[in-house]
Amino acid sequence: MSSDAIHTDDTGVTLVQRGSIGSSKGHVWIYLDLEGRHFYDFTESRSADGPLKILKGYDGYIHADAFPGYDQVFTPGGATEVACWAHTRRYFVKAEATDPELAKEAVDQIRELFLIERAGEDLDPDALRDLRIREAGPRLLAFKAWLELTATKVLPKCPLAAAITYALNQWDALVRYLDDGRLRVDNNAAERAMRPIAVGRKNWLFYQSDTGGQTAVILMSLLESAKAAGANPRTYFRDVMTRIATETDVGKLTPHGWMTHFAAEAEARSERALRTICASL
Repeated sequence: MSSDAIHTDDTGVTLVQRGSIGSSKGHVWIYLDLEGRHFYDFTESRSADGPLKILKGYDGYIHADAFPGYDQVFTPGGATEVACWAHTRRYFVKAEATDPELAKEAVDQIRELFLIERAGEDLDPDALRDLRIREAGPRLLAFKAWLELTATKVLPKCPLAAAITYALNQWDALVRYLDDGRLRVDNNAAERAMRPIAVGRKNWLFYQSDTGGQTAVILMSLLESAKAAGANPRTYFRDVMTRIATETDVGKLTPHGWMTHFAAEAEARSERALRTICASL
Protein backbone atom coordinates (compact mmCIF):
# COMPACT_ATOMS: atom_id res chain seq x y z
CA MET A 1 0.00 0.00 0.00
CA SER A 2 3.04 2.27 0.12
CA SER A 3 3.52 1.93 -3.64
CA ASP A 4 2.64 4.93 -5.80
CA ALA A 5 0.83 2.66 -8.26
CA ILE A 6 -0.63 -0.83 -8.15
CA HIS A 7 -2.28 -3.22 -10.57
CA THR A 8 -5.38 -5.18 -9.63
CA ASP A 9 -7.60 -7.81 -11.25
CA ASP A 10 -9.70 -10.80 -10.22
CA THR A 11 -10.79 -14.20 -11.45
CA GLY A 12 -13.41 -16.70 -10.37
CA VAL A 13 -12.73 -20.00 -8.61
CA THR A 14 -15.05 -22.83 -7.61
CA LEU A 15 -15.72 -23.08 -3.87
CA VAL A 16 -17.29 -26.20 -2.41
CA GLN A 17 -20.28 -25.28 -0.25
CA ARG A 18 -19.99 -26.32 3.37
CA GLY A 19 -22.58 -28.74 4.69
CA SER A 20 -24.28 -29.35 1.35
CA ILE A 21 -23.76 -30.90 -2.04
CA GLY A 22 -22.87 -28.30 -4.61
CA SER A 23 -20.56 -25.38 -5.15
CA SER A 24 -20.44 -21.62 -5.35
CA LYS A 25 -18.16 -19.16 -7.08
CA GLY A 26 -15.46 -17.47 -5.06
CA HIS A 27 -12.93 -14.94 -6.34
CA VAL A 28 -9.18 -14.45 -6.16
CA TRP A 29 -7.90 -10.86 -6.40
CA ILE A 30 -4.39 -9.65 -7.15
CA TYR A 31 -2.83 -6.44 -5.86
CA LEU A 32 0.58 -5.95 -7.47
CA ASP A 33 3.01 -3.11 -6.85
CA LEU A 34 5.70 -1.63 -9.08
CA GLU A 35 8.45 -3.81 -7.57
CA GLY A 36 6.66 -7.11 -8.10
CA ARG A 37 5.14 -7.64 -4.66
CA HIS A 38 2.14 -9.87 -5.27
CA PHE A 39 -0.67 -9.86 -2.74
CA TYR A 40 -3.51 -12.25 -3.54
CA ASP A 41 -6.78 -12.09 -1.64
CA PHE A 42 -9.69 -14.53 -1.55
CA THR A 43 -13.36 -13.61 -1.19
CA GLU A 44 -16.51 -15.68 -1.34
CA SER A 45 -18.17 -13.26 -3.76
CA ARG A 46 -17.30 -10.50 -6.23
CA SER A 47 -18.89 -7.73 -4.22
CA ALA A 48 -17.20 -4.37 -3.72
CA ASP A 49 -16.41 -5.36 -0.13
CA GLY A 50 -13.34 -7.27 -1.34
CA PRO A 51 -11.41 -4.42 -2.97
CA LEU A 52 -12.74 -1.88 -0.46
CA LYS A 53 -11.29 -3.90 2.42
CA ILE A 54 -7.85 -3.82 0.81
CA LEU A 55 -7.80 -0.44 -0.92
CA LYS A 56 -9.59 1.74 1.63
CA GLY A 57 -7.41 4.77 2.31
CA TYR A 58 -5.11 4.16 -0.67
CA ASP A 59 -4.45 7.39 -2.61
CA GLY A 60 -2.11 6.30 -5.40
CA TYR A 61 -2.76 5.14 -8.96
CA ILE A 62 -4.70 1.93 -9.53
CA HIS A 63 -4.56 0.07 -12.85
CA ALA A 64 -7.86 -1.76 -13.16
CA ASP A 65 -10.66 -2.69 -15.51
CA ALA A 66 -14.05 -0.99 -15.39
CA PHE A 67 -15.48 -3.25 -12.67
CA PRO A 68 -17.99 -1.08 -10.73
CA GLY A 69 -16.73 -2.52 -7.45
CA TYR A 70 -13.73 -0.21 -7.65
CA ASP A 71 -15.82 2.95 -8.04
CA GLN A 72 -15.99 3.63 -4.31
CA VAL A 73 -12.19 3.69 -4.22
CA PHE A 74 -11.92 6.28 -7.00
CA THR A 75 -13.17 9.25 -5.02
CA PRO A 76 -11.84 12.81 -4.54
CA GLY A 77 -8.83 12.51 -2.28
CA GLY A 78 -8.72 8.76 -2.86
CA ALA A 79 -7.15 6.56 -5.51
CA THR A 80 -6.81 7.56 -9.16
CA GLU A 81 -8.02 5.19 -11.87
CA VAL A 82 -5.76 4.12 -14.74
CA ALA A 83 -7.65 2.16 -17.40
CA CYS A 84 -6.27 -0.54 -19.68
CA TRP A 85 -5.80 -0.05 -23.43
CA ALA A 86 -5.40 -3.81 -23.96
CA HIS A 87 -8.83 -4.34 -22.40
CA THR A 88 -10.27 -1.59 -24.59
CA ARG A 89 -8.69 -3.07 -27.69
CA ARG A 90 -10.48 -6.39 -27.14
CA TYR A 91 -13.85 -4.75 -27.64
CA PHE A 92 -12.77 -3.51 -31.07
CA VAL A 93 -11.28 -6.87 -32.01
CA LYS A 94 -14.62 -8.45 -31.15
CA ALA A 95 -16.39 -5.87 -33.32
CA GLU A 96 -14.34 -6.84 -36.39
CA ALA A 97 -16.82 -9.66 -37.04
CA THR A 98 -19.61 -7.17 -37.80
CA ASP A 99 -17.77 -3.94 -38.75
CA PRO A 100 -14.41 -5.12 -40.07
CA GLU A 101 -13.22 -1.91 -41.70
CA LEU A 102 -14.10 0.55 -38.94
CA ALA A 103 -13.06 -1.82 -36.16
CA LYS A 104 -9.72 -2.38 -37.87
CA GLU A 105 -9.17 1.38 -38.02
CA ALA A 106 -9.59 1.52 -34.25
CA VAL A 107 -7.30 -1.47 -33.67
CA ASP A 108 -4.62 0.08 -35.90
CA GLN A 109 -4.76 3.36 -33.98
CA ILE A 110 -4.46 1.57 -30.64
CA ARG A 111 -1.54 -0.43 -32.04
CA GLU A 112 0.34 2.86 -32.57
CA LEU A 113 0.07 3.57 -28.85
CA PHE A 114 1.68 0.23 -28.03
CA LEU A 115 4.45 0.80 -30.57
CA ILE A 116 5.30 4.04 -28.79
CA GLU A 117 5.55 2.08 -25.54
CA ARG A 118 7.85 -0.42 -27.19
CA ALA A 119 10.09 2.38 -28.45
CA GLY A 120 10.35 3.81 -24.94
CA GLU A 121 10.74 0.62 -22.93
CA ASP A 122 14.38 1.38 -22.05
CA LEU A 123 13.75 5.00 -21.04
CA ASP A 124 13.56 6.26 -17.47
CA PRO A 125 10.10 7.35 -16.26
CA ASP A 126 10.60 11.06 -16.97
CA ALA A 127 11.88 10.46 -20.49
CA LEU A 128 9.06 8.00 -21.14
CA ARG A 129 6.48 10.53 -19.99
CA ASP A 130 7.95 13.12 -22.36
CA LEU A 131 7.88 10.61 -25.23
CA ARG A 132 4.24 9.79 -24.53
CA ILE A 133 3.20 13.43 -24.41
CA ARG A 134 5.04 14.14 -27.64
CA GLU A 135 4.07 11.05 -29.62
CA ALA A 136 0.97 9.51 -28.01
CA GLY A 137 -0.74 12.76 -27.00
CA PRO A 138 -1.65 13.90 -30.54
CA ARG A 139 -2.67 10.36 -31.53
CA LEU A 140 -5.00 10.12 -28.57
CA LEU A 141 -6.67 13.39 -29.46
CA ALA A 142 -7.13 12.19 -33.04
CA PHE A 143 -8.48 8.84 -31.87
CA LYS A 144 -11.03 10.46 -29.58
CA ALA A 145 -12.25 12.61 -32.46
CA TRP A 146 -12.51 9.46 -34.60
CA LEU A 147 -14.52 7.72 -31.89
CA GLU A 148 -16.97 10.56 -31.57
CA LEU A 149 -17.44 10.81 -35.35
CA THR A 150 -17.73 7.04 -35.87
CA ALA A 151 -20.32 6.81 -33.09
CA THR A 152 -22.70 8.75 -35.36
CA LYS A 153 -22.26 6.25 -38.21
CA VAL A 154 -22.99 2.92 -36.52
CA LEU A 155 -26.08 1.27 -35.07
CA PRO A 156 -26.48 2.08 -31.37
CA LYS A 157 -26.52 -1.53 -30.14
CA CYS A 158 -23.92 -3.10 -32.44
CA PRO A 159 -20.58 -4.41 -31.05
CA LEU A 160 -18.65 -1.47 -32.49
CA ALA A 161 -20.98 1.00 -30.78
CA ALA A 162 -20.42 -0.85 -27.51
CA ALA A 163 -16.64 -0.64 -28.00
CA ILE A 164 -16.82 3.08 -28.74
CA THR A 165 -19.07 3.74 -25.75
CA TYR A 166 -16.72 1.84 -23.47
CA ALA A 167 -13.69 3.79 -24.72
CA LEU A 168 -15.36 7.18 -24.40
CA ASN A 169 -16.77 6.40 -20.95
CA GLN A 170 -13.30 5.39 -19.78
CA TRP A 171 -11.44 8.13 -21.65
CA ASP A 172 -10.07 10.12 -18.71
CA ALA A 173 -8.73 6.93 -17.13
CA LEU A 174 -7.41 5.67 -20.47
CA VAL A 175 -5.24 8.74 -21.08
CA ARG A 176 -4.03 9.01 -17.48
CA TYR A 177 -0.92 6.97 -18.24
CA LEU A 178 0.42 10.10 -19.94
CA ASP A 179 0.81 11.75 -16.53
CA ASP A 180 3.55 9.55 -15.11
CA GLY A 181 6.20 7.40 -16.77
CA ARG A 182 5.85 4.77 -14.06
CA LEU A 183 2.30 4.01 -15.19
CA ARG A 184 1.57 1.43 -17.85
CA VAL A 185 -0.52 1.63 -21.00
CA ASP A 186 -2.29 -1.58 -19.98
CA ASN A 187 -3.09 -3.74 -16.99
CA ASN A 188 -1.37 -6.82 -18.41
CA ALA A 189 0.87 -7.13 -15.33
CA ALA A 190 -2.18 -7.98 -13.22
CA GLU A 191 -3.56 -10.31 -15.88
CA ARG A 192 -0.25 -12.18 -16.01
CA ALA A 193 -0.32 -12.44 -12.23
CA MET A 194 -3.74 -14.09 -12.46
CA ARG A 195 -2.55 -16.64 -15.01
CA PRO A 196 -1.26 -19.15 -12.41
CA ILE A 197 -4.75 -19.19 -10.88
CA ALA A 198 -6.51 -19.54 -14.23
CA VAL A 199 -4.18 -22.34 -15.36
CA GLY A 200 -3.92 -24.00 -11.96
CA ARG A 201 -7.64 -24.39 -11.38
CA LYS A 202 -7.77 -26.75 -14.35
CA ASN A 203 -5.67 -29.08 -12.19
CA TRP A 204 -6.93 -28.55 -8.66
CA LEU A 205 -10.50 -27.73 -9.84
CA PHE A 206 -11.84 -26.09 -6.66
CA TYR A 207 -11.18 -24.84 -3.14
CA GLN A 208 -12.55 -27.23 -0.54
CA SER A 209 -13.42 -24.35 1.82
CA ASP A 210 -12.99 -20.61 2.34
CA THR A 211 -10.17 -21.46 4.76
CA GLY A 212 -8.46 -23.39 1.98
CA GLY A 213 -8.86 -20.37 -0.29
CA GLN A 214 -7.17 -18.11 2.25
CA THR A 215 -4.29 -20.55 2.64
CA ALA A 216 -3.89 -20.85 -1.12
CA VAL A 217 -3.67 -17.10 -1.73
CA ILE A 218 -1.12 -16.65 1.07
CA LEU A 219 1.15 -19.28 -0.46
CA MET A 220 0.59 -17.88 -3.96
CA SER A 221 1.49 -14.39 -2.72
CA LEU A 222 4.82 -15.65 -1.39
CA LEU A 223 5.54 -17.81 -4.43
CA GLU A 224 4.89 -15.17 -7.08
CA SER A 225 6.61 -12.43 -5.08
CA ALA A 226 9.68 -14.64 -4.72
CA LYS A 227 9.80 -15.21 -8.47
CA ALA A 228 9.38 -11.48 -9.14
CA ALA A 229 12.16 -10.63 -6.67
CA GLY A 230 14.53 -12.97 -8.49
CA ALA A 231 14.61 -15.65 -5.80
CA ASN A 232 14.48 -19.36 -6.44
CA PRO A 233 11.15 -20.23 -4.76
CA ARG A 234 12.40 -23.62 -3.59
CA THR A 235 15.48 -22.06 -1.97
CA TYR A 236 13.42 -19.24 -0.51
CA PHE A 237 10.80 -21.46 1.13
CA ARG A 238 13.36 -23.93 2.46
CA ASP A 239 15.51 -21.19 3.99
CA VAL A 240 12.58 -19.29 5.49
CA MET A 241 11.31 -22.45 7.19
CA THR A 242 14.65 -22.72 9.02
CA ARG A 243 14.46 -19.09 10.22
CA ILE A 244 10.78 -18.61 10.98
CA ALA A 245 11.01 -19.83 14.58
CA THR A 246 13.79 -17.41 15.55
CA GLU A 247 13.57 -14.36 13.26
CA THR A 248 11.72 -11.52 15.00
CA ASP A 249 11.50 -9.18 12.01
CA VAL A 250 8.90 -10.69 9.69
CA GLY A 251 9.76 -8.14 7.01
CA LYS A 252 13.08 -9.91 6.50
CA LEU A 253 11.23 -13.13 5.71
CA THR A 254 9.12 -11.66 2.92
CA PRO A 255 10.55 -12.47 -0.52
CA HIS A 256 11.96 -8.98 -1.13
CA GLY A 257 13.25 -8.74 2.44
CA TRP A 258 14.81 -12.19 2.20
CA MET A 259 16.63 -11.24 -1.01
CA THR A 260 18.20 -8.28 0.81
CA HIS A 261 19.13 -10.00 4.07
CA PHE A 262 19.52 -13.73 3.51
CA ALA A 263 19.77 -14.67 -0.17
CA ALA A 264 23.56 -14.40 -0.37
CA GLU A 265 24.00 -16.50 2.76
CA ALA A 266 21.60 -19.17 1.49
CA GLU A 267 23.36 -19.34 -1.87
CA ALA A 268 26.77 -19.64 -0.21
CA ARG A 269 25.49 -22.45 1.98
CA SER A 270 24.15 -24.28 -1.07
CA GLU A 271 27.48 -23.88 -2.87
CA ARG A 272 29.36 -25.30 0.13
CA ALA A 273 27.02 -28.27 0.28
CA LEU A 274 27.45 -28.87 -3.44
CA ARG A 275 31.24 -28.77 -3.17
CA THR A 276 31.11 -31.23 -0.28
CA ILE A 277 28.98 -33.62 -2.31
CA CYS A 278 31.23 -33.34 -5.35
CA ALA A 279 34.34 -33.92 -3.25
CA SER A 280 32.89 -37.16 -1.90
CA LEU A 281 32.19 -38.61 -5.33
